[in-house]
Amino acid sequence: MVLQSTAVPGNVLDEIHLDRSLNLEDTTKKSKMLAILENSNQQIGTDLGELNSMLDESDYLDSDDDDTCLDIEDRLAGVNLDDAEEVWSRLAEDEKQDFIAFLKSGDVDKLITSWEPWWLSDTEKLIEDVGSNESSKKVYPDVCQIKDFHEITTKTPSESVKYNLVNIISAYAFTTRYFNGEHLNFAKEATSSITSLSLTLRTSENFMDFETAVKSVQQECINSSWIIAGEESFKTLKDDVYKIFEGLKKSDNKFYLLCALSDLHNLFVESLQPLRCDNNSEFHKKFPKHHFSHVNMTRRSDIKKCIKKIEYYLSFTKCCYDNLLSYT
Repeated sequence: MVLQSTAVPGNVLDEIHLDRSLNLEDTTKKSKMLAILENSNQQIGTDLGELNSMLDESDYLDSDDDDTCLDIEDRLAGVNLDDAEEVWSRLAEDEKQDFIAFLKSGDVDKLITSWEPWWLSDTEKLIEDVGSNESSKKVYPDVCQIKDFHEITTKTPSESVKYNLVNIISAYAFTTRYFNGEHLNFAKEATSSITSLSLTLRTSENFMDFETAVKSVQQECINSSWIIAGEESFKTLKDDVYKIFEGLKKSDNKFYLLCALSDLHNLFVESLQPLRCDNNSEFHKKFPKHHFSHVNMTRRSDIKKCIKKIEYYLSFTKCCYDNLLSYT
């Protein structure tokens, strides 16, 4: 049975990837789901195969809906699935109501898969696959081209720089998991999360040891009015930071750091871009962007300062970084 009569605008299956390990309250989950839908004005699509499977298991629809399924296929033929408003306009009123009801039900959580961080990739297999006939899937963020360190500054980096780097990477690792790998799709919110968690980025605070740099991020999570995290999340955070600094043992222990900092740089640059949405559209009115109103968005001037800091740490890592874990 092909169940397609609940066609999902907003790329829900790809974008509702918030980390369930954070024990978020139901109301928080629901508001974030709706926020994801609104942001999906730019990205829309459906994984109908996965949706069909989930709906088959839950008996969400009856088997006599085949005619409706074909009708939807016809209506969506030739439609740009990146245009949420266009897809939404092609749905019948009962289909829109079914979709909204599905979002409000707990069944939507069944479609959420946990993000596997790129720094946990099977490195050995990835290296082996490079020479294979199969097309290799891109795993790591592209490393930014950056100036040499001596072109950025003439000052010798202080002892605290490498531990400040730990603080920044800790905020990055936590935030990417918090947004379950969708941080670039929510650049403004993710940027605000990182700047609120990293005192090095926010206030230029210096750290003198690995443990304190990581624990500072944990404490800022506790201090936050909108981030909810527990001991399990903090344990995962520490493991993630160690893994990123451990890097690719057999080739370059800087590689993961350069990937993380490059991804962070791209995130901050993306957050400077204006939101691309039509406030007057039916879809936007149905799913208005007010669900992240409790997040204090980082000011553009502060974002630009952070970009300069990230470029400094990128260059430092490229030219001056030594194996930090040998000192911990």
